[in-house]
Amino acid sequence: MTTAIQELARFAATLQVEAVPPSLVDKAKDHLLDTIGVACAGVGHPDVRSIADVVKRWGGAPEACVIGSRTRLPAPSAAFLNALHARIHTFDDTHEAGPSHPGNAVVAAALAAAECAEVSGRTLLTALIAGYEVATRVSAALGASHYAAGFHNTGTATPLGAATAAARARAFDAARSAAALGLAGEAAIGLRQYQDDGSMLDTALNGARGARLGVEAAAWAAAGAKGPHGVLDGRFGMLRVMHGADASRLTDGLGDRWEFAATQLKPYASCRYTHGPVQALREAGIDAAQVHSVEIATFRTSVEVSDRPDPAPGMDAVLSHQLAAALALLDRPILPRALEMRDEAVAALARRVRVVHDARLDAAYPASWPHRITVRLKDGRRIELASDHAPSADRAQVRDKFRALAMDVFDPQQTEQIIAAIDALDRLPDVRALLAPLTRAVMEAA
Repeated sequence: MTTAIQELARFAATLQVEAVPPSLVDKAKDHLLDTIGVACAGVGHPDVRSIADVVKRWGGAPEACVIGSRTRLPAPSAAFLNALHARIHTFDDTHEAGPSHPGNAVVAAALAAAECAEVSGRTLLTALIAGYEVATRVSAALGASHYAAGFHNTGTATPLGAATAAARARAFDAARSAAALGLAGEAAIGLRQYQDDGSMLDTALNGARGARLGVEAAAWAAAGAKGPHGVLDGRFGMLRVMHGADASRLTDGLGDRWEFAATQLKPYASCRYTHGPVQALREAGIDAAQVHSVEIATFRTSVEVSDRPDPAPGMDAVLSHQLAAALALLDRPILPRALEMRDEAVAALARRVRVVHDARLDAAYPASWPHRITVRLKDGRRIELASDHAPSADRAQVRDKFRALAMDVFDPQQTEQIIAAIDALDRLPDVRALLAPLTRAVMEAA
C-alpha cells in the first residue's frame, strides 16, 4: 500500500512551477521576501547571538550563506541560523489550521539546498512551493488536538516541509524524496513548554532545528539512507503517536487543492492569536483616552496562550492580548521594537484589557479563530466588535514590512535589489543573483 510519505514525495519530485496557479507563484515570492525580512530583524538579536557564535565556531565547508552576513557555513548550519533569525521575533508567516509557522524552516532549507545545487530561480520557487505544501498539509493533519496535547507544530511539521524543499531543490526522484521525508519525520519534535517558561529562544529553536533536519535528511537520502515510509500514517507514525487529527488532509486533492494558499503573512509582530482583535480595534477608530475597559472573549487555546495581563519583556510581550490591544488602541506600530519599548500609557491601557474564555467559541477553532471584543467607554457606551479570522498582510504591506525590517542590515539600494530579484525569481538563470545582495550586509561591515 502506498503511504502518505510516498504520495507527498511523488508530488514534490514531479512538481513543475508551470502547473502552479500564477497567484500561488506570486504568493511564494511574497513569503520568501517576508521570511528574509524577519530574518534580518533577527540578525544580532541578543537571544540568538551566542548560539550563532557557537555554530560559526564549529565552522565547516563554506557551502551556503547566512542572510545579512558574509559568513558561509555548511548547508545545514546556514539553514539553522537563517531559520533561527527568522523565528526569534515570531514575526514569520502562519498556517492557522495547525497552527504552525512553516516559512522559517522551509525558506531556510530551500535557500541552502538551492545555493549548493546552483539551481535557477524557477527551481527555487518550485522547491519553496513543494516544501510549503507538505509542511502545511502535515500541520493540518496533526491539527489542533496535536497542539492542545502540548506539541508545537512548528517543530513537528516543518522538518518534513524543509526536507521536501531541500529534496526538490536537489532534483531528487520520488524514491529519494520519500527517504528524505521519512528521515526528517522520524526525528521531528517540538513542545510548547516554552510558552510557560517564557523562552523566545525555544520557539525559534523548534523552527531552526526543523530547517537543519530537513537539509540533513536530504543529504542522508542522497548518500543512500532509507527513511521509514510510514512515519506519518503508520502504526507508530506521527499521527497516531502525536495526537494527530485527520490523516485525509495529508493527500486529499494533492496538486489540485493547495493548503499553502491558507498560509498567511503577519502584519503585526505580536502572537497570531492577537491579530484579529488588533485589526478590529484599529478599524473601529476608538479614542484610547475614552476607553474604560476592554474584554476579549475567545476560544480556550487563545486564552491559554495569550492571556498575559502583565507581560514581561520577551515571550510574554509577544504573546500578550493585553499589550497588543493597548498598542492597537493607541495606534502604535506593532513591530518588534514596540513590544520591547513600552511607556506607561501603553502599560496603563493594557491593564484595562481582560481576556475571558467563551466555551461557545471552542467548536469553531481551528477553522476560524473567533474573538468577541467589548469596549466600554468612560461615558457608559459599549462598542461590540467581532473577528473570526486574523488578517494577512497584502503584497504592498509585505514590501513595507521588509523595508522596515531590513533597514538595519542592508542599505536602501541593496533592499531594492533584493525585492527586484525576488520579483524576477522565475526568470533568474542562477539563484546566486538573489543570494549575492543577501550577503553584503552593512551591519557586519560597520
